[in-house]
Amino acid sequence: MIVLLLLDSYVYKPGVFKDYYAENIFGHIITNATLWPTTALLVVAYSLRWRWLVLITVIFTLLDILFVNLGIYQHNWWQTWMTSVAIFIYCLLMKIWFGQLQSRRRGILRYITFWFILLVILKLPESFLLLTGMQYAIVGWFENLYRDAGVFSVIYNAVLSFFCVFFICILGNWYWKLVPFFIYFSFDAILFDRGILFFNNGWNIYYLMLIHSVCLVLFTALENKYPYNPQRIKYKSW
Repeated sequence: MIVLLLLDSYVYKPGVFKDYYAENIFGHIITNATLWPTTALLVVAYSLRWRWLVLITVIFTLLDILFVNLGIYQHNWWQTWMTSVAIFIYCLLMKIWFGQLQSRRRGILRYITFWFILLVILKLPESFLLLTGMQYAIVGWFENLYRDAGVFSVIYNAVLSFFCVFFICILGNWYWKLVPFFIYFSFDAILFDRGILFFNNGWNIYYLMLIHSVCLVLFTALENKYPYNPQRIKYKSW
């Protein structure tokens, strides 16, 4: 989202929306919510070695070229070789990251992982609400509504997710797990009261609070399923 919305590096053209940035957000969801995480799961689940990482890099490079030729993807300052470098480093990082998580299920790496997980869980529904016009935020950072709301949503959820992970994953006791609900309800209400958060087509702040509640319950259940395990697990990362 930083490279796409802030730095305007490339453009998605799925042909679903008329707005330039709406097209980008939709294309971003389709590709980055499917291809990249699927690749990460494939790499870590099967402990793929170097030759497989090279093959995956070649496949992504060819997809980049194909999408450009089909006209559904366009480079601004981004180049195909950047995609190649990015996917190779990404796969390598996932191998190291997952190996460390398996061998030592505690500490800052575990909390960062859960922070990313919660950010995605909370951000994805808001992206669809933005694209359908049911909910958006106006902070005045950018002239385009989708770009303004999209960037703000990432930063907003990233900050609140940080505090939620602290109360849910670090403090541990059940009563602390209730604090994130209060955090999101309070800040959603403040944004709505200050005229930053807007709703359309029958959608309202109570439905948004319900969505956030479901997301937090889902995350809490996920965190409980993978609790801190002090036992070191041998893992062959290479």
